Amino acid sequence: MNLFKNIFDGMSEVSSFTKDEITEIKATIAKSKSVPIQEEEIQDYLQSKLVPLMSFDFYSNYLENIEEFIDSYLKSSVVLDKVELFFNLKSIILRELNQIIQMLQNLNSNCANIKRLLKNGKNGNTYLENLYSKTKDLLRHSNDIASIVINSLKEEKNLFSNESYLWIELNKIKNLHFKFNRIPLDLDVWNELKELKTFIISLNETDKKRPKNKILTFHLDEIYQYYLAKDEKNITVFMELIYLLYLNKIIEINKGEEFINILERKEVNENLKKFIQPLSKEFIFDKLRNILLDIEDPNYVNSLKKQRISNFLPNIVDTFIKGLERKFQEKIQDVIEAEKFEEIANYYYQQIDEFSGVFDEIEDWVLTLENYLSPYENITKPLKQIFSNLSSEIIRRKNEYLTFIKTVKDEELRVSIRKYVDEKISDINDLIRNYEDKTSVIIKEEFPQLKKVKQILNESNSEIQRIKAEVFKKLESVRSNDVDIYQIIKLWEDNFNRKRQQLTFLISLLINKLFKSFKELIDKEGFLFATITEISDQTENFEELPLNFALSSFLAEKLSEDELRERISEIESKINHLNNSLGLYQVELSKLEIILANRVKLRKGISNSDVQCTVCHKYINFAKAKIITCPFCGSTYHYL
Repeated sequence: MNLFKNIFDGMSEVSSFTKDEITEIKATIAKSKSVPIQEEEIQDYLQSKLVPLMSFDFYSNYLENIEEFIDSYLKSSVVLDKVELFFNLKSIILRELNQIIQMLQNLNSNCANIKRLLKNGKNGNTYLENLYSKTKDLLRHSNDIASIVINSLKEEKNLFSNESYLWIELNKIKNLHFKFNRIPLDLDVWNELKELKTFIISLNETDKKRPKNKILTFHLDEIYQYYLAKDEKNITVFMELIYLLYLNKIIEINKGEEFINILERKEVNENLKKFIQPLSKEFIFDKLRNILLDIEDPNYVNSLKKQRISNFLPNIVDTFIKGLERKFQEKIQDVIEAEKFEEIANYYYQQIDEFSGVFDEIEDWVLTLENYLSPYENITKPLKQIFSNLSSEIIRRKNEYLTFIKTVKDEELRVSIRKYVDEKISDINDLIRNYEDKTSVIIKEEFPQLKKVKQILNESNSEIQRIKAEVFKKLESVRSNDVDIYQIIKLWEDNFNRKRQQLTFLISLLINKLFKSFKELIDKEGFLFATITEISDQTENFEELPLNFALSSFLAEKLSEDELRERISEIESKINHLNNSLGLYQVELSKLEIILANRVKLRKGISNSDVQCTVCHKYINFAKAKIITCPFCGSTYHYL
């Protein structure tokens, strides 16, 4: 029994009855009704027009065996998820099934016509009914099997993705030693496999160079030449059958005999490269077809196809990225919003990643190809190196361009911010100049109160100088008379020392009054110009650092070393200024605490400068601590 091209042991092809044949059968049946004829004669006549039941068993046997072959091998776990495998083998089996289905349909139709002529099967119904019933069952069975084959039938039109084709062609070039294992019983029914085994046995018997052992070995090219001579038209079908045997481990590479002499190995390497190069180019251009459609110059694309892979792939990468960069540049030209810019940048990333993904697919294809190249896997090393270099180049160009675009965008933003800040600086400078102009006019004016005090002082000074001159003359006149005037001079000094102290106190009161009047203005002016360099919403509460002092949270990583040193110097200067102010406040605080402590001690009747708590023996800070004094013994304690 053959997998295909069966003649079913001489059975003629069953055709539907012609009109003349139906007329003849009708006349014979009618005659049998008028002239008594033995039932055996009618049955013999019907079998001559139909088929003998015994011959009909060939159909049944083929369907059973082909169904088992499909379930065990074409639907096995090693090929179940590879629908595109064995298209030619499945197609020729389907052709065989369709031929059987057609014969069964014709036979079923012929049986139905005779049944109608016999009026529901009277006279000879046993044979006819059995044949009709069996035909229907087999027709249903054969249609079910054909449906399974049809559902698993998928043609792979691209040779670079045709696994069967790649395995066959690459192994023809490698021409390795295979060994033929035992054929399972369910395959031993097929003539094609019996003949294959017979041929391999003959190879081992006639070739004296083959090792004399129980292992049957062969070169794949020997099998190919055998089938080429046997049936060139169906050579692909037979070679797919060989690959099916390989996947099911009925044949396998004879380990230990993979390598041949150096010269032959070199020739195999060259032949493998010649086979892989055009396939690789075809696969690459297929994967890049959508990208190449965007290149408007067809001559450029055609010129790429004539170049070596190591030349045209870098050109395609460069052309694609430059084109994408131009599109990207156009899109961001007038973009101001950060979110919109981020959206466009993400689009650029997506396009680059998709482009890079194409090269990942190409690299995966090369890795798949290596499965068929053993032990010559190293011939794909240059290809893998090209893809590795290109992937690195794509990543580098992506990061480099986006860094450039971001730098340009940042610079545009910096220019915009600088322009804005320059305008604000100009506004503040104008305000300061206006402030200086207005306050300088006021400062130059004399206050009426001070002017009046000055007038009084001048008048008083004139009178005092006049009186002092008179007293001087008077005393000078009596100095020669040897009069003791020390007590008189002492009286003068004592009197005016007291008056001087009084006058100094009055002036101090006036100055303090004036200072208090202007203190709020002085403080506001001091705060304004002390914090004018600080960029923030900071108020006098000092809840957070100004923007230009809080750079570590957002800008410090982008500063140069000189800029960082400059910022550190500014902050140190600020800290020194704050420390100086802090020192002044601490001195003032200390003075006030001393005054307060003295008043508390005076109130409590304590004269010692340092007093310890009678309970804990720690010195008491009278300015801060609450205390209690014993009215009987005068001891002082911290208030608990």
